[in-house]
Amino acid sequence: MKKLFQLLSLLCSSMLLSQTILNTYPIDLRNNLKDTKFISSSVFSNSIEDNQILSVENEKTHEVFVFIKDIEKITILQYNSTLFLKRECVFLLQNLKGKSIIGCSFNKVGDPTLYLTLAIPSNNMYDIVNKIAVVFSFKFNLETKTHTVSNFKFPANEFAVTTFQTNNSFYILAQHRIMHGLIVYTFQDAKIAKKGFDFSSFSFQDRKEKIYNFNDLIKAYPIEKIDVFDYNPLDKVVKESKLYIHKNHIILTLDHNHKKTQAFDINLENNELLEKNFPKSVLQDLKKMSNSFYQDGQLYQINTSKSELLLDIKDFNSDLTLKTIRVLNEGDKRSKNAPLFIQTDLRNPNEIRSPKRFLQHLQTLDIGLSVFKNKENTFITFGGVAKPKKQGDSFQHQNYIVNGFDEEDEVFNQNFSTIEHFKTVYFTRTLDRNFDFLNQEQQPLGINKLYYFLSTNKNITLENILKFKDYYILGYYDTKLKQYVMRKFADGFY
Repeated sequence: MKKLFQLLSLLCSSMLLSQTILNTYPIDLRNNLKDTKFISSSVFSNSIEDNQILSVENEKTHEVFVFIKDIEKITILQYNSTLFLKRECVFLLQNLKGKSIIGCSFNKVGDPTLYLTLAIPSNNMYDIVNKIAVVFSFKFNLETKTHTVSNFKFPANEFAVTTFQTNNSFYILAQHRIMHGLIVYTFQDAKIAKKGFDFSSFSFQDRKEKIYNFNDLIKAYPIEKIDVFDYNPLDKVVKESKLYIHKNHIILTLDHNHKKTQAFDINLENNELLEKNFPKSVLQDLKKMSNSFYQDGQLYQINTSKSELLLDIKDFNSDLTLKTIRVLNEGDKRSKNAPLFIQTDLRNPNEIRSPKRFLQHLQTLDIGLSVFKNKENTFITFGGVAKPKKQGDSFQHQNYIVNGFDEEDEVFNQNFSTIEHFKTVYFTRTLDRNFDFLNQEQQPLGINKLYYFLSTNKNITLENILKFKDYYILGYYDTKLKQYVMRKFADGFY
C-alpha cells in the first residue's frame, strides 16, 4: 500500500516532509520484479515474487540486517548500531524459486537464521501464512560464509494463524483443527520449541448470545494481527478478533459481544493463560456497536449508537477505568476541534457537516479505532468501513484519491443504494499524557511522512518498514537506480 488515506490530510498541507538517506547498496534484481502490493509490517514486507527484501534488528546488539533474496542467491547486509555497513555476504543457493521469506532469528553470537515457506499465488499475507506446510530454515555463519538447511513440516491437524518476531526469535502462532486451543512454535537457531494453550474451559457468546467453542468462534471471527509499532488502517482494526504482540506476551482481544471485551493474556515466559473481561459502557440507545484496541498496557473501547460515540480507556492489568470521554453527540452543532470525513470508492475525502450525520453513516459500517503513540502523545483514528464481501478481502491496498463528491448530492444519494460502493468515515483526535484531547496543531509524525513519501514515488518496490530507536527506517528497492535504499523518517518539522 502506498497511500493511507486516513492520514494524508495531515500531510498534504505541509512541505516539511524531509527525510535522510541512511544507506544505498547497488544490486540488480532482474527476475520477476513486478509492482507488488504493499503489506505494512514492523518487521517485513512479503512479496510472493522470487525477489524479496526483509530488514530486521538484532534486539541484543541493535545491528540491522537486510536480507535480499532473488531466484538464485540471498544477499545479507549487516549494519552496526550506527547503521554503517559492517559486512556483506552473498550466498548462492539452489531451489529458491517459489519460496517466500516469513522471518528470521539470531543466535547468541549474532548469526542469523532465515525462514522461508512455499509461496502461493496470492498477494495477501494472510493466505501465505494460513497455508504454511513446510518451513525451510537457512542457518548462516557469517564468519565462515557457510550455511546449513533444514526443514520443518507443519502437522496436518494444525494450521498457521500468523507469524511474528520478538526476543530475536521467530514465532508461528497456530490453531489446532480439533482441540480448542492455540499453539506457539518458537524457532531459534534452527531449533524448534512448541507450547500449547488450552481454551476449552472458557465460554464465548456473540452479540445474539449464541454460544461458541473456541475453534468455531475463531472461524466465525478470524484473528487479525495488529502491528504495534505501525499505524493500523481502519480495515484491520474493525475486526472483532485482534492479536497484539507485546514483549513476552500475546494479547488476544475479542469484541464479538457488545457487553464486554473478552481478552486473553498469553505469557510466553511462564506459559500462563489468563482471561480478562472488560465491561463496555451503557449507552442511551439499546442498539449500539462497539470495538476495542490494545496499546501499551491500555485498552481503548469505543461504543457508538445513532446518537453518541463514547471512548473508555482502561488499564489492562488493573482493570481500572482511566478515562471516559463522550467524543461525539448528535446534539453537537459541529465536531469538537476535529473535522469529520467521508470517502467513497476512489474519490477525495469530503468533510461531513455535523456529528449527527457522521453517526448516521457510522451505523451502516463496521466500526473500530486505531491507536498510535509516540513519546509525547496518543493519536486515535475513529471510524468505520464497509464490510468486505468475503474473508481476506482488504481495501487497505487500494489507491483512493481521485475525484471529490458532495455528500449531500441528491443524484449520488439516490444511486448509492443500487450501486456497489466502498464507503469509509473517520476522524482523528490527539490525546496528551493525561488523556485529554489536544486542540492545537500537532507536529507531523514520522510514519505519516513515510507513507506520504511512498505515495509520491513511483520507482519504489519491495518496501518494508523497521521501527528503529525513536524513528522509522524505510527500506526499498529503487527500480530506476537499481539499488537498495534505506531512509530515515522521524517525528517533527524536519
